[in-house]
Amino acid sequence: MIGRGVGNSRTSPHRFANLSLYAFGLSGLWTAVGAGILPFKVLEALELGRIEVLGTELDKNGALGMLSLLGLLVAAGVQLGVGAISDKERRPGGRLPYLLVGGIGVALITVLFGIVATWITLLMAIVAMQLFGNFAQGPANALIVDYVPKNERGAAAVSLNLWRLLGAGSVTVIVLQFMARYDKDEAPEWLWFSLVLVIVVVLLSVFWTVLSIRPKSGLFIPSFRSNNGETQSQPEETLAPTSSRITKRYVAFLIALAFALAAMSAMQIYTLFFLQDVVGLDNPADGADLLVIVLVTSALLTVLPTNYLASRFGRSSLFIVAGICGASGSSMLIFVSSIGSVLLIGVIIGVSVGLFMTLTWAVANDLVRRASAARELGYTSIATFAGTGAARFAGIGIDELNSLSGASENLGYKALLVCVATAFVLSAIILAKVANRGSILAPD
Repeated sequence: MIGRGVGNSRTSPHRFANLSLYAFGLSGLWTAVGAGILPFKVLEALELGRIEVLGTELDKNGALGMLSLLGLLVAAGVQLGVGAISDKERRPGGRLPYLLVGGIGVALITVLFGIVATWITLLMAIVAMQLFGNFAQGPANALIVDYVPKNERGAAAVSLNLWRLLGAGSVTVIVLQFMARYDKDEAPEWLWFSLVLVIVVVLLSVFWTVLSIRPKSGLFIPSFRSNNGETQSQPEETLAPTSSRITKRYVAFLIALAFALAAMSAMQIYTLFFLQDVVGLDNPADGADLLVIVLVTSALLTVLPTNYLASRFGRSSLFIVAGICGASGSSMLIFVSSIGSVLLIGVIIGVSVGLFMTLTWAVANDLVRRASAARELGYTSIATFAGTGAARFAGIGIDELNSLSGASENLGYKALLVCVATAFVLSAIILAKVANRGSILAPD
């Protein structure tokens, strides 16, 4: 029986899992659609005609990157805005209706990917998906701050990222297997199998979190205004919202986060095309499937002891290790010529991803105040837009450099990997300095 209410969720040995399970579905959906479905839909859109944005004709990498970039612009605004609105709800479970509505909405919108064909209709589907997905994500960002005492948030961040990785890995692996068999004319059913899978996973995971931590009085319709009534109980932190300004330290944290996300998302977005063009795989979906398994397994094995290692050696030291692994792994990819070498390097990159994902979220949750947690964590959506947006915009550069006559073969991918290695290093250096240094907000 799923437990009810804040009290049960705080005393249950599975409270961290209950708080984090929504991330299994949302992460699985974003990764599976972005890495497993969108590349195929972009290739189909290119078959129907040229794709142009602001007078620039786009090839497959540029079209894929620009599609995601425009969707991220919506995501950043919605996540920050809705998160700030959810901070005004003081009643128990105040953020859960947002998670529920957003989760159901994004599940329904996902059906569109089985229908749309042109680039512009793909863009409309992505924008709608980002709208509902981040309507859920913005308020959900603050669930750990709402329900977990400060001294346990490191462990809660580990749980959250475990479920994120499990969702992204398991759902994407299955979707890639389905899409490896997909053909729009001869075997279109495999796309629908993929869509049904991600929809079911999103709905189940969101309903699990909502039902397991909802207050005993049930859910309610958000008032979209400050409520002076019943409040959630967490005595060590004030609930009164106060005006504040962002410090230089928080700005540095956001910049470092943007670098880390740019590096990690660039390696995710163009995986299928990299394996096809550089490694020479006839069916890159199969190779991507193996790579996802390696990356997620190594990241999971890294996440598990991260909280202990951080308390033993300090977060700063682990950030440096993450930067070294990420930079060395992406640099070695420049010289690969077989799927075997890619998989070996994937282990190193997986360690980096596991460390970055867990440590950055742990730092962020330690720094924000509970009274305005979703708004303050919402600023990370700006860093997400900047970092992952830059990675997506890089698709245009990849195609341009690859097409240069007389240039090195696959020059675009090589240039991208150099930029990824640099981003890993810069992010690690900045985060190592920021980690464990007080509040992100200056006093009035």
